[in-house]
Amino acid sequence: MKFYSKAKTIEKLFGLTKHSNILSSIRFTYSEYYRNKKLLLKKIKDKFDCEKLIVRSSSHEEDNETSSNAGHYKSILDVPRLDKGELSKSIQEVFNSFDSNSKNEVFIQPMLQNMKKCGVAFTADIDTLAPYYIINFDDLGSPEAVTSGSHGSFQTYIQLKNFKPKNSNTIIQKLILAFKELEKLFQNNFLDIEFAVNSKNEIYIFQVRPIVIQNKENYYKLDLKEALYKVERKIEKLSSVHPNLLGEKAIFGIMPDWNPAEIIGAKPKRLSLSLYKEFITDNIWAYQRDNYGYRNLRSHPLLISFLGVPYIDVRVDFNSFIPKKLNEETSKKLVEYYLNKLSNIPTYHDKIEFKIVHSCYYFNIEEKLNELASNGFKNKEIREIKISLLELTNKIIDPNFGHFKKDLEKIHQLIDYKNKVINSKLSRIDKIYWLTEYCKRYGTLPFAGIARAAFISTQVLRSIEELGIINLEQYNDFLKSLKTITSEMEDDLYSFSLNRTTKNDFLQKYGHLRPGTYDILSLRYDENFENYFSNVESKTKSKSTFTFMKRHLKQIDIQIRKSNLKITSPQLIKFIRESIEAREYSKFIFTSCISEILKLIQELGATANKTREEMAHVDFRTILNLYNDLDHHYLDEIFKADIKKYKKLNTYTNAVKLPSLILNSINIYNYFLNSEEPNFVSLNKACSSLVKETDLSSKRLSNKIIMIESADPGYDYLFSKKIGGLITQYGGANSHMAVRCAELGIPAVIGAGEYNFTKWSKAKILEIDAVNKQVKIIS
Repeated sequence: MKFYSKAKTIEKLFGLTKHSNILSSIRFTYSEYYRNKKLLLKKIKDKFDCEKLIVRSSSHEEDNETSSNAGHYKSILDVPRLDKGELSKSIQEVFNSFDSNSKNEVFIQPMLQNMKKCGVAFTADIDTLAPYYIINFDDLGSPEAVTSGSHGSFQTYIQLKNFKPKNSNTIIQKLILAFKELEKLFQNNFLDIEFAVNSKNEIYIFQVRPIVIQNKENYYKLDLKEALYKVERKIEKLSSVHPNLLGEKAIFGIMPDWNPAEIIGAKPKRLSLSLYKEFITDNIWAYQRDNYGYRNLRSHPLLISFLGVPYIDVRVDFNSFIPKKLNEETSKKLVEYYLNKLSNIPTYHDKIEFKIVHSCYYFNIEEKLNELASNGFKNKEIREIKISLLELTNKIIDPNFGHFKKDLEKIHQLIDYKNKVINSKLSRIDKIYWLTEYCKRYGTLPFAGIARAAFISTQVLRSIEELGIINLEQYNDFLKSLKTITSEMEDDLYSFSLNRTTKNDFLQKYGHLRPGTYDILSLRYDENFENYFSNVESKTKSKSTFTFMKRHLKQIDIQIRKSNLKITSPQLIKFIRESIEAREYSKFIFTSCISEILKLIQELGATANKTREEMAHVDFRTILNLYNDLDHHYLDEIFKADIKKYKKLNTYTNAVKLPSLILNSINIYNYFLNSEEPNFVSLNKACSSLVKETDLSSKRLSNKIIMIESADPGYDYLFSKKIGGLITQYGGANSHMAVRCAELGIPAVIGAGEYNFTKWSKAKILEIDAVNKQVKIIS
């Protein structure tokens, strides 16, 4: 069967499907309607035996192989069948939404009642055409919820094709059977299907159209099943009981702790991934935890890569938050409790230290530890946990000899070591090697410690607010009063905008920064200044001068005495301020080292006739090994082998769809998308200033990133404005805005969720890296 107009396709499908139902319909053009209006209205009345009708559009510009124009034209629901005036008005309204083409049609169908699921399904990934069923549906039976993104009650289910799940959702599998039948009827693997399920679990198909495949990578024929079988086996091996690990099972997530999804993205290229492993997650992270009084996890890598997709081994992570001095039995019980809690509440995967793990002491910790009592912990065990956390925290915050102070001293040394290497006559390979060694020793290792101290500070500060010693406004004012690199840069940008400082002055200080710290394809500030900072309206911010009053300090001292923290209230406030400021400063320093390494790698690649894009596929260990492992191969041959190997792996990385949290090995084949996980569209990037919904009419939209609340068809005009990117707070992977952005190659984040949407809307410039499933705040 071939595709016709929307109306004719549905008409031709009527009576052909065994696993789904097609509603009867009447279709007509504008001229046919007004030539026989009375007759057609009577025909509509006589044909259907229902109270309500739906009046739908069927344009020649919809649902073809080059453009879907999803949601572009009007449909009107719940039109009374017996009300000729209302029916006529609705038909005219739909015709008015068309252009003047004589082929455009309106078609009428019964309005389906008692719907319990409505949705849209793709029979292949919309961006990569990888072999997946992607089903987005609304459980409230709202026919517009999925396509308009008007609220967040919908779910997204993803299943690899040719995978037969055991004990799965019966309705889901019935839907997939219906979709398979449609694929066979149309002899097309790339379908976009609108459907509904009624209270009797009967499936109705409202629309079938081809997914637009022009100008897209086509990964449909990749053998993902074989590749995922290897991942399944690897997960099972990593999930085995380990002699040096507590916990009976393993969990893997892209967001816990040193969350790779935020730092390097969910789909990084090999150089980014291997850099992050080298500088943080292979060894450095565990050395820092061990130094700060936590369980020794050295030799346990934190990050595991499945087909190039980075995951944190959460069991290893939970082990690393156990204080060394806590006895073994209580430690084991605590890790099991953490694993079970995350399994039961997977939405905590990106906030484990606030919602699951007890990693330090703070003033109202007794209240938080009470939960352990209702989960099988004895009072003695809870007391042991509290004491071990108190002892650990005291060693970290000690105002004279704390770990934090020692780490801060190391960070200052990195600047000298970096400058000596850069200004030396060493070769590029030697410079890369020694910058790496110094950066790990004096950069990322102390940074990891300072970041831990800053986290403890945040926990303590939160407890001060939660106990009512300060209010939320004062809490925020204190944070605003901190002197960080970010606030410094704001001031320097303002000075630059007033011509008080030069562009060269600004870049001398900040030029090494790049939105993607580990990404060679992410341009530095000194490489892309005009794009990052043109038209940025910098202005001075009103500085907060919040200080803790005597009454605040007095109440904090009472809490300190109660808790046996070995510090005074002024010392504690100083520690909180200094550690948070130092975290930003130390990050600024060590990232300058990594940025120089990336610059040297780019130059090294150029000597071997390799582009920046090609070098993104080289493993960092390959480059480091050049320092002490000379063989007979030429540099271009060595790089060429890596590029070939990891480019191929990257096709699997881009094609595979894995859950943000893997609770068991079968999750990799089929799963429901986390309700808080945004939907990224296209394989492109956009970096621009933002235009919010309230400013759409007053600002130039060309190449800008647009932020609107929902994926409403009324915003279709945005596509004529040549926008650079789109972010919506609500909306599903299959909303019409997602479809349109995918077709046009516009990078988009559909359904970012309230938290992300609020956070990103405060930025001046964002970068959407859709293929990497990442949003970066530039300024």
